[in-house]
Amino acid sequence: MAKIGFIGLGLMGRPMAKRLLAAGHELRVFNRSRPPVDELVRLGAEAANSPMGAARGSDYTILMLPDSKDVRGVVLGGSGVEQGAVAGSVVIDMSTISPATEREIYEALKKRGVGYLDAPVTGGTIGAERGTLVIMVGGDYEVFKSAEPILSVLGQKIVYMGPSGSGQLTKLCNQISVALSLLGTCEALLLASKVGLDLSKVIDVISTGAGSSWQLANLGPRIVEGDYRPGFKAEHLLKDLRITLEISQDHSLPLLGTGLMHQLFKSLVARGDGALGTQAVAKILEELAGHKISKSSRGAEES
Repeated sequence: MAKIGFIGLGLMGRPMAKRLLAAGHELRVFNRSRPPVDELVRLGAEAANSPMGAARGSDYTILMLPDSKDVRGVVLGGSGVEQGAVAGSVVIDMSTISPATEREIYEALKKRGVGYLDAPVTGGTIGAERGTLVIMVGGDYEVFKSAEPILSVLGQKIVYMGPSGSGQLTKLCNQISVALSLLGTCEALLLASKVGLDLSKVIDVISTGAGSSWQLANLGPRIVEGDYRPGFKAEHLLKDLRITLEISQDHSLPLLGTGLMHQLFKSLVARGDGALGTQAVAKILEELAGHKISKSSRGAEES
């Protein structure tokens, strides 16, 4: 069994850390707030007092953090992972952040003989709990192979995508598809509600044909019920779309749908709903349409 440091015990990190513990690995955890740490300690983990402490003596150090600045600070900042990780160990960033930041950290750790992988995930909190995440990995192939047994505890599909930054680039492509599929789901339900169709039947029918998507099948029913509890927070998808557009700008690539969804999510976060699930973007579209998606025959016309 491996010695693993785990940093970041949020919606995704906490169930992932629990799976590693359940698999028999030794776990040392660090988080900015204390309650998730205490929960993991009760399950058998050891608490670290800094990112450096989490990395010290660990074969692998896993990060699951909100944004690029968080990852850079935790790894390269004071009392950071860089200062605790020993040569031959591996740091795995499973956050979704800028590929450029990943390459910067990769180069810094390489000079110290520490392996570094960018390994973002998709599958949400349910996938984290069940160990069914899809993990896309960038970095040196031999480092990837050494870490694969650890990653297999967390995901059911683990794909090596290429050199450092490739995992993040793949995840951003995924987020484009997620955002635009979600837009299709919201607009389909808006129309169905407006014209008085049975929304459960609409979801069932579309989900069995060419119009099917994960967003429709899983988030469609939540939108209909007005259930905006997060599996993935709106503010996090906004961050991912921002990074995607920054890269598209660097490559002079027009991404019209991505730009639209970035603006819709910016509106959602600006009104204070960033901590809701991504399906809450339906609320912005409802306001634009003057119609609330509802199970009743004609929805609810808004004044």
